[in-house]
Amino acid sequence: VGSPPQMGASSRRRLYPEQIASAYAGQQSPQGAAEAPAYPGAPSAAPAFFVPGAGPAPATSPSTLMQGQPMQGQPIQGQPMQGQPMQGQPMYGQGQGQGQVDGLTQQFGQMGMAEFQTVVLNGRPDLAALDEAPPAMRLAPGTMCVAASECAPRFQRSTLNAVPRTDKLLKKTRLPLGLLVTPVCADDDVAVAPDIVRCRRCRTYINPFVAFTDGGRRWRCNMCGLSNDVPLTFDYDSATQTQKDRWARADLRNAVVEFVAPLEYMVRPPMPPAYVFLIDVSYASAQLGAPGVVAQTIRDTLDQLPDADGRTRVAIIGVDAQLHFFQMRTGAEPQQLVVGDVDDVVLPAPSDLLVNLSDARSSLDIVLERFGAMFSNNHGVGNALGPAIRAAQQMLGGIGGRIVAIMASPPTTGEGLVEPRAEGRDLGTPRESELLRAQGTWYKNVAADCSRAQIAFDTVFVGQQAMDVATVGGLARYTGGTLLHYPAFMAGRPEAVRFSSEFGQHLAGAAGLEAVLRVRASKGLRMSAYYGHFFLRSLDLLALPSVDPGRCYAVDLEIDETLPPVVYFQTALLHTTALGERRIRVVTQAVPTTDNAHSVFHHADQSAIAALLAKKAVDRALSARLEDAREALQHKTLEILGAFKTLCTQASSGAATQLQAPRALRLLPLLTLATLKHPALRGGNNVRVADRIAAMSLVLTLPPETLLQPLLVPRVYALHELEPNVGLDDGSGSVVMPQLLPLSAEVLAPRGVFLVYSGADAILWVGRDVDPSMITSLVGEPHVQSGVFTFPDLSDNGSPRPGFELNMRTNNLLRALSSLCHGMWAPPMFVCREDGDQQVRLLLAQRLVEDMDTAAPSYSQFLNQMRDKINRGSF
Repeated sequence: VGSPPQMGASSRRRLYPEQIASAYAGQQSPQGAAEAPAYPGAPSAAPAFFVPGAGPAPATSPSTLMQGQPMQGQPIQGQPMQGQPMQGQPMYGQGQGQGQVDGLTQQFGQMGMAEFQTVVLNGRPDLAALDEAPPAMRLAPGTMCVAASECAPRFQRSTLNAVPRTDKLLKKTRLPLGLLVTPVCADDDVAVAPDIVRCRRCRTYINPFVAFTDGGRRWRCNMCGLSNDVPLTFDYDSATQTQKDRWARADLRNAVVEFVAPLEYMVRPPMPPAYVFLIDVSYASAQLGAPGVVAQTIRDTLDQLPDADGRTRVAIIGVDAQLHFFQMRTGAEPQQLVVGDVDDVVLPAPSDLLVNLSDARSSLDIVLERFGAMFSNNHGVGNALGPAIRAAQQMLGGIGGRIVAIMASPPTTGEGLVEPRAEGRDLGTPRESELLRAQGTWYKNVAADCSRAQIAFDTVFVGQQAMDVATVGGLARYTGGTLLHYPAFMAGRPEAVRFSSEFGQHLAGAAGLEAVLRVRASKGLRMSAYYGHFFLRSLDLLALPSVDPGRCYAVDLEIDETLPPVVYFQTALLHTTALGERRIRVVTQAVPTTDNAHSVFHHADQSAIAALLAKKAVDRALSARLEDAREALQHKTLEILGAFKTLCTQASSGAATQLQAPRALRLLPLLTLATLKHPALRGGNNVRVADRIAAMSLVLTLPPETLLQPLLVPRVYALHELEPNVGLDDGSGSVVMPQLLPLSAEVLAPRGVFLVYSGADAILWVGRDVDPSMITSLVGEPHVQSGVFTFPDLSDNGSPRPGFELNMRTNNLLRALSSLCHGMWAPPMFVCREDGDQQVRLLLAQRLVEDMDTAAPSYSQFLNQMRDKINRGSF
């Protein structure tokens, strides 16, 4: 590409993007028009570079993101090969120099001032922004070797969509650099690539961001830059002896792709799905009716367990002071075998304890049908969970699988017993942090052993007995499993219905088995910490005996050296599907880098940042003190907003009357406050230890899309003011949702009915002056009492009945909200009358995170506190 046309008398002056673009396009500036300012910030019609104080709508140079971007898709010298690139892909041998300039010129025109807005944080937060997509990443034309689909945020998202090029700049901005990876999403449909092609040096999988050289005979790795030979299978099918179109390959056209793993990726044949259920049948459990409810739920779920190839295996063990095994022979009556010696457990039968689901289905049905009655009058008070785990290990030792422990009492017999800890007087004090740590290392050591044997744990706690969830829950945390908690469980009550729905949904999920996960990044980046449920096998390898859909893993990143213009992240998950197929899921993401602090701030992903900071705060609370975790979270938010004030606003030094933030981070203070008010980190003495541990488990494992809203930031809707089309089908299969309301009691009108939905629960707020006819249209009767409530469905097979239209539309809204969370929750409904039960009103107050409560200030107070601390520099 030649030099741009001369600009006459102004050629010695600094050129701004508009002039550069017109110069390369061959246009001459009119005499005396659009002349470059003599200095940055001088008055002009449209300043191209942002200078603090230059104007109310700051902008930055479009070249800051693209400066020095590599053109990886540059033309290749040589003859065209069989198969043509997709539209927009240069042919081998086709010139591209002018195309690069045209692409940059187009980007200069597209990047407007609105993208770099600074907002004043006051008044109500814009809650609708939580549903917005992350800031767009500005990749140079040619970064992809072929027009391909980019990485969807639900699979992987970076906290910064413009990464600082140096560690110095990253530290100046105070922003966290990390990844949130959800490799297996609910209802995902991922393309399958034909064969595996990897870099010889760094073992990166080929992806849309590689570059082809030497006439298409070699490809350059986008991670390490090594040139690799292109396999013959790229362009020729030896089986059919025909040429192939390389540009149609799934791994070049998709940033998320799967490979069928060959034999060299297996150390043994793929494991079958195997489940060993350890069901507490002690007196405490029998009093709750848990054995019968659990057994019936398992029985109802057997048809939904992954068993397409007929290999699934199941075992049942009842646990009190003894172990109750069930031998299920095909065609014979099942037998109960009781082992009383739990000090050195030996399986009572060599076979027919872990049985094939298809072959022994009739015996399983008999055992589960009789299970509740069998232990309904049990008066045994012990719980030999440790010996039961040892027995389950013996069953699964050769094949791996999942141990599901349902407990209603603490382990008190045999190895693994825990000592009771009185928590009442320590709640809300510094000593509470000790209650969040495990007693001893027995359960963590067992989890490590099981992780190596590809055995995962799910721990389910029912009832209100102190079961030391912090200790026993480590089984799930270190094996990639799930922790569930139902403190209000009682057979026949709504909490038992909720348990059956959520537990059954969890068992029916298509989980990946015997998995390992590794994250690779470009040279100059290093993974420094991981957060989630897993066992860290080496510095960069996560062992995951089970990978549930929607399970998120967070990664902290550090910059070791100056980064190239584009950096890449690639996550590879090697796992076994429920169908017994060994597969590798690969997620590749490209992120531009920049030397400009403004670009870093205005391309930050506030949802990813808030989710990462919440996971880090929970991890710190589990290893240090709760108060340290809360202070660290607030301090980080203050640092970020303080750095933005210093680097990107007019009031870089001195006091400011208003708190400012980049538009991309305008909800960060609200998300921080909501995290501080969530039971995972909430202060005060009204959060039980078991409830806090369960909440922490959710924060560690949920992806940002579900964690932030509705779990941390609930949704509030006015049911009495629904628009005519709200709650009805929009014609595309989706339900029209109402407008979100602020999370404050100020919006709760005495004549209104409001729905507050947090995923884990739903609250129906009823004003004292509401019209009884509206309540009738909603629930079928003119009056409702405060407390737990089963919301009725008064429709006629999905069609509205006269007088009950509001009921049908509300049910549609509830189903739509559940689908947004992929059906992982079946939340109980609470009715909160304005003049009703104090406990329910307290629950509602905890969900309205914009209001002040005993644990934290209101949103406006929180903003004022942060503004004052930033002005004083006291953070």
